[in-house]
Amino acid sequence: MGLFNSIFADLKCPSKGGISKDTEIQIKWQHQKARGISSYRVGDVLEEIEDEYNNTWIRTDFICNACSKFTTGWKGMEYIRSEDQSRHVIFVKIEKSKICEILLEAEFNKIGVKDFVDYL
Repeated sequence: MGLFNSIFADLKCPSKGGISKDTEIQIKWQHQKARGISSYRVGDVLEEIEDEYNNTWIRTDFICNACSKFTTGWKGMEYIRSEDQSRHVIFVKIEKSKICEILLEAEFNKIGVKDFVDYL
């Protein structure tokens, strides 16, 4: 499995329209030595990005905090069980190693881009 890094963003839920706040998008788009559970946001540069993920759109997904079912666990802590996860497809634009934009699938389809890396 190995280590990964994450991009965090507030993303609109295409099912319910609410905002999935501070949503984690797990990535392994950087060379292995650069993966150390680092956090990024739109506008940040991904150090040591692998060539196939640079200067392109990347199709991936996220677990939606707005429409996934939460379970209350030990000491009242809430979490989303694997079987209760609601996932939505997004596209992340990387240019010159920089995280430039994140679009929902419907938004991406409107811009007419046909070439992307599929990370699903």
